[in-house]
Amino acid sequence: MAEKPVAIADRLFRDLLAPLVLGGELRPGRPIGGKNALALAPFSDVLDKELLSQVNLARVRVARRLLPIDATSTRLQAPTAADWALGAMLHDIVQCAHPELTGVFRGRAPARLLQIVALTAERVANPFDVGEAVARHTWFSRALEITRTDSTVSFWVGKRQFLGQEPPARLLAWPELRRVHVDKTPHTLAELPAAGGHVLQSDFEAGVTAWIRKSPLTDLATCARHSPPFAWSAESLAFVSTRAGRTLALRALADLASLDVDGALGRATKALIASCASSALAVATALLGERSLAAAVERAEKATTEAEPTGDDATVARAVGAFGATQLLAVNEGALKPDVARAVRWQLEPWTQTPAAQTAKALLAH
Repeated sequence: MAEKPVAIADRLFRDLLAPLVLGGELRPGRPIGGKNALALAPFSDVLDKELLSQVNLARVRVARRLLPIDATSTRLQAPTAADWALGAMLHDIVQCAHPELTGVFRGRAPARLLQIVALTAERVANPFDVGEAVARHTWFSRALEITRTDSTVSFWVGKRQFLGQEPPARLLAWPELRRVHVDKTPHTLAELPAAGGHVLQSDFEAGVTAWIRKSPLTDLATCARHSPPFAWSAESLAFVSTRAGRTLALRALADLASLDVDGALGRATKALIASCASSALAVATALLGERSLAAAVERAEKATTEAEPTGDDATVARAVGAFGATQLLAVNEGALKPDVARAVRWQLEPWTQTPAAQTAKALLAH
């Protein structure tokens, strides 16, 4: 018998969305699918009101790391249609790497589930404005931190493995007599395909990428991740093309290791240069320029030195950022004290002469 949408909404909220925001054990169940994911919007009124209140307070705390916002903001209340859909898609992403999925649904079920996720993402509208992007981020800021802990129980006659499940008490009985030993191994979301899953890593990364792009602030705030690697998308570029979007993105990036951000944004920006995507490069340069200018001003005021970049990708971020920063400095010359402005220009000048900066300058001149 098909599960009713109201029941899907209830279990999705209780077993995934709420613990994702509050912390705790996620309990994904039967895959939801694209059709159901896009049909959950009307069911917010049936949610546990007390649990929803706790979730919304936690979401406010996430939002306040980036901007002042009131706890009564209508942006941080019940899930929107897009929130429901993204939650359902994340649920299915987690499930597609479950070791038992092929045993239940057979064949290419995991790969097919990821294809459905990607197709569903195409039906989810991009954030209408910066406020909606922040609201989505408050739901999914911790999504890539999802971890499954596997246990291997060794005892006197062998061993057994439990993927994402606690070993039964009977297996742990008489630990000294039976020489019981338990090894626990955590696996992050990105590692699940290689930890007992039946889906290709490349397919899994493609599914996660399609999903995370619909929450562009989350995409940017986790850009230093190893998998899936960050790449500029229409959604993230649209987000940072606005003054407010750039401000929030820079605040989110400030929480990450600077050298890691250099590598991630440099790799993504290098792809824009290689494809001669001048319009997209202009947007990326504006963000990198503001970031570079702020860092240079701080170093000038505190008389500190710049850390050496690690790798070619980070060098591209520094070079393009320096070019963008000099453009900003040229139109805001009076905003800095003369001695600080001189120190900033002195820091940026060598980077603006690098091949990456010159190539970006040539592309943006057209």
